[in-house]
Amino acid sequence: MNEHVSTTSPMPSTTGLERPNRMGRLILALVVSVATALAFFLVWLTNDSSLTHEQRRARSDIRKLEGLFKSHHRLMGRFPSKEEGFTPLIQAQLLDGPPVDPWGHPYVYWMDGTTGAVVSYGADGKPGGTGVNADLSSGGVLAPNWEQQP
Repeated sequence: MNEHVSTTSPMPSTTGLERPNRMGRLILALVVSVATALAFFLVWLTNDSSLTHEQRRARSDIRKLEGLFKSHHRLMGRFPSKEEGFTPLIQAQLLDGPPVDPWGHPYVYWMDGTTGAVVSYGADGKPGGTGVNADLSSGGVLAPNWEQQP
């Protein structure tokens, strides 16, 4: 009875492969963690905490409206004039009607031929003002008397 019992497994050993595989996963997890932390930091850094909730919502709405004007420009080759305002966007069914800001006042489309903007006059609905009454564009709070500046 010369039975020979093997003490080794018929499967090849993977101990040599496990360590590099674990190291690769560790490096990947570290890279993902650092990228996530960086993304959260950038969001925190760019969040303007001096604005109220309504002002942040107005600024977001303004960015969307400016995007619609850019789409109109790509399709038609020009931006609407100040007199046309939001009418081309409404006629193209990109908007249901004249857009209003969070305070219920209409947004203002301003165009001087080469430069344009969508503006909210703030809580009071009047040009100028500070605090919650400040004029807003996609970039944030506008300087007083921005319409008169060259």
